[in-house]
Order: sequence, then structure tokens, then C-alpha cells
Amino acid sequence: MQSVHLRSIAALALTTALAASASGCVRGTVMAKLDSDLAPAQRAANSFLHCVEMGSSRCVKVEDAVGGWDAFYILGWLGGGSPLSILEALPNELSMHANPRFVQRRFVAEVERYAVPIRGAECDAGDLQPIDPLIDQVAQVANERMVRLGLWRGDMSGVMQGLVDEAHETLGGGFLVRLDCSHDPHRLWVATREVDGRHVVVGLTTLLPRFLGGAPPSREDVADRLVSRSLGLVTSQAPVVAGDVDPWLPFPIEEF
Repeated sequence: MQSVHLRSIAALALTTALAASASGCVRGTVMAKLDSDLAPAQRAANSFLHCVEMGSSRCVKVEDAVGGWDAFYILGWLGGGSPLSILEALPNELSMHANPRFVQRRFVAEVERYAVPIRGAECDAGDLQPIDPLIDQVAQVANERMVRLGLWRGDMSGVMQGLVDEAHETLGGGFLVRLDCSHDPHRLWVATREVDGRHVVVGLTTLLPRFLGGAPPSREDVADRLVSRSLGLVTSQAPVVAGDVDPWLPFPIEEF
């Protein structure tokens, strides 16, 4: 009975010591402040990337509307994408865009795709632009291109205006923030919008049309990207270099 009592006293003493130690650590904690020189949208972009580094797609909140970003991205694709891909894929893209669950899953998949490279990319927020003028700009380019390609038929006018209206409605007042990275993916753009007084990220891409300020990657960046995890090639076989495979081997080099 006495030994049980002694063990209880020892346990109580250990608990008290741990609590005192913990409280001492709390008193010594130094709170890091965000860079006050950055705009709220830039701070939101940096915070989002730091979250992705730790939690991947769990940083995407269900309540954050991403339909406007998806509409903006489709407009950019219509303004600069392959005409054949537009002819083949546009009906399906519009159908998927009409499904909020799919739009959310697409954003989640994009974040998951780049989560691992982002962890070692050393990205920091750079320039930002109000997104409303960009929506109008990309819409004008997309409209003119669809007419030029002979694809302006049926209810295309209503479709395009619907995408523009949705982008303005859910991205209005937001910003497009460029993040410069030391390593792959080298450059990221994230879209932010203000929700209940706080800035949230609702879109992410590594490619931006040239007419919106995007630029083709350098040869070095392309070389990094070809072996990056974000393209799904990190676990694939080594690339085949010309001259490494004897041309007389009895199988197509594509099957190597």
C-alpha cells in the first residue's frame, strides 16, 4: 500500500516538473512576424506554399471557391492552346467545369502534383497584378482567336461570356501573384481573393500564356522539368539518349 502511495507521489512530482518545464518553454517562445513589406496577397501566397510544404493538398479549403480560377484558366487555354485540342476537348472541359466537385478535385490534384518539388524549390512571392484586368484581357484574346480559327459558332458567345462573368464574380478584387523559385518548378503563379477579410489562394499554375506575361522556360529549366516528379517522370526509366541503343536491335526504340 505504501509503495503504491510512493509511486503516486513520484508520478505527481514528475507531472509537475514537466508542466513547469513546458511553461518555461512557452515563456521563452519568440513569435515570428510576417514581412510587413509584402502586400496581403503576397503574404497569403507565401503562407499557402509553406502550408503545402507541410500538408500538401490539405491546405485547399472546401469553402474557398475555385470555379472562377478554372474559368480564367479555360479562357487562357482558348487564347493560346492547340486548335486541335480545343476542338476535341472543349465540350468535355465545359462539362467538367460545370461540376463544382470536379473543379475542386482538379485544384487539389494540381497542388498534390507540385507539393514535393515545392518543398525544395525555395519559392518566394514576387510581383503581383490585379486579376480583374487580366480576366478582360484573356477574354478578348480568346474571343478574337476563336473567331480567327472559325470556332465561333453555336452558343459560343454565351459560353465565353459565362466564363468571364464567373471569373469576375469569384476572383473580383483578387490578385495574381508570381512566385520565383531557385529550383524546379522555377516559377509559380497563384490566384488570391479576399474572403471575410482574409486573403486565400484559389488557384495555382506553372504555365501562364505569353500574352499575360508568361515566358517560355529556359533550356536549363526544361532539363530540370523533364526529370522532375511533377511530370511523373521521377520513377520512370532513364531517358533514352540518341546513340545509346543499337539501331539493329529487334524492337522499336519507343518500347525500350
